Amino acid sequence: LRVVPLAGLAATAAKDAEAARRIIGGKLPDVWFDESWVSDLRFKQWTEDPAYGPWSIRAIGLKATGDVVGAMNCHHRPMDFVHDGKASLAVEIGYTIYEPWRRKGIAYEAITGFNRWAASQGVSNIVLSISPDNQASLALARKLGAVQIGTQIDEIDGPEDIYLAPV
Repeated sequence: LRVVPLAGLAATAAKDAEAARRIIGGKLPDVWFDESWVSDLRFKQWTEDPAYGPWSIRAIGLKATGDVVGAMNCHHRPMDFVHDGKASLAVEIGYTIYEPWRRKGIAYEAITGFNRWAASQGVSNIVLSISPDNQASLALARKLGAVQIGTQIDEIDGPEDIYLAPV
């Protein structure tokens, strides 16, 4: 995983593909810009709260080729989280792997790598919000040792099951 620098996030949010490719490096595909609303949102969070920076968007790149094959981000800085009467520090993550790299274990590797770093920052758990129809992400949640702790209706994504996984 590589953390996308603030300047790279700013260029992505500004839809400046040339600058983003130059700053982020690697082989940044056009699909990186397809959901620029996420970059807009994360850039706004970062400018409002500089401490959010390390938790913002990360590029998922292949070491061997330099291809950027996906992205992951935290929805917020680590926060106190209570489940079953136990308090911990948790962060909610989102991720996407681009075609044709899906179902090759890349998301699992990216998240477990992120988890090692997050644990070093005091985080104990990650939260995943997954559509009940997303079989690939549900299987990944099980592989990560996640347990379902609730449901919600997301205003953008619709129904979601909420999972808690140890880092």
